[in-house]
Amino acid sequence: MRKIVVEEDRVLRLIQVILDPSATPERVAAFADFNSTDPPDFGAWLTDLRALLPALYPAQVQLVGSQEELNKHLTACDVAIVESLRVGAEELALAPNLTLVQNFGTVADNVDAPACERKGIATRTLRRRTNIAMGEHTMMLVLALAKRLALINGLVTKDRLAAAGYAFRPYDSQHTAKANFGRIPDLRTLHGTTLGLLGFGEIGREVATLARAFGMRVMYHKRNRLDATQEAALGVSYYSFDELFASSDYLSVHVPLSEETRNLVGEAALSRMRRGAYLVNTSRAEIVNHEALLGALNSGRLAGAGLDVLYQEPAPEHEPLLAFDNVILTPHLGGASRRNGLDDAREMLLAIEAHLQRSGRPAQ
Repeated sequence: MRKIVVEEDRVLRLIQVILDPSATPERVAAFADFNSTDPPDFGAWLTDLRALLPALYPAQVQLVGSQEELNKHLTACDVAIVESLRVGAEELALAPNLTLVQNFGTVADNVDAPACERKGIATRTLRRRTNIAMGEHTMMLVLALAKRLALINGLVTKDRLAAAGYAFRPYDSQHTAKANFGRIPDLRTLHGTTLGLLGFGEIGREVATLARAFGMRVMYHKRNRLDATQEAALGVSYYSFDELFASSDYLSVHVPLSEETRNLVGEAALSRMRRGAYLVNTSRAEIVNHEALLGALNSGRLAGAGLDVLYQEPAPEHEPLLAFDNVILTPHLGGASRRNGLDDAREMLLAIEAHLQRSGRPAQ
């Protein structure tokens, strides 16, 4: 039976469910429930995928949560699947049976590819569909805020317009066009505006690609700046934290939640934003201080906000953000269909299977 070492998170635990017969019934049931929206028969999906993985299934899957745990279990593993844990010369020296290092994403700074190549160990990356969907959802919120979608949805009759405070009054069509017959003000065009990305990992890069297609100028801030070649290739410019907030028409949050980032976007940061700018958060709610966000909306500093993550999920009925017609709230679904995560796992495991078949190395 092959040994697969996997960096543990709530997404990559799926690899254990797929490959390891010793996965607990509770974990298998939890993933079946989690994926019950798409597809409806998770068990059949598992059976079909396992049939395509004769060199991988069954396997012993060891989940590791730290660099020390990874190093400990590399000694007997065939494949390592990592997301942030380091695999370099030191780690490779511990892994005599290792044949492949799979990075769960495209940003693979944690994997020393040249060192792997010198030892004949293959490396792979994966452009995750879930990250692509998160980028799309972020841009959907940006677009919806710019076009005031939350306000204008359904305002297509005289009565609905009047109820919303926009009494219908026709234009003189002998002289002008009749577009925007509801006379909705303050509609924005994205082209030529500035998008600031707080954090620039996998999802931030997906957002940047889409924003550039809309003609937006894209700025970013992260702890470790990219080199000039990478910035040029991605079409982005680095700004300091304060400069990012002061210069953005739309500010989108893409840092992970930690003790360092909790309440990172507070009153001081929001006060630096241009009056009439927008805030989007598809990362974690607690990165943006709740009271500071309400204050910036009430004062008019922010023209609106789009949030896919909430301070309590589901939100309570008394959540103050629900009272704003310039705030868009979605129920933490930026990753879109569950099939994205399942297809990510399927693509990754089929590629690992093909590698093992080609290498002809038996399980140890």
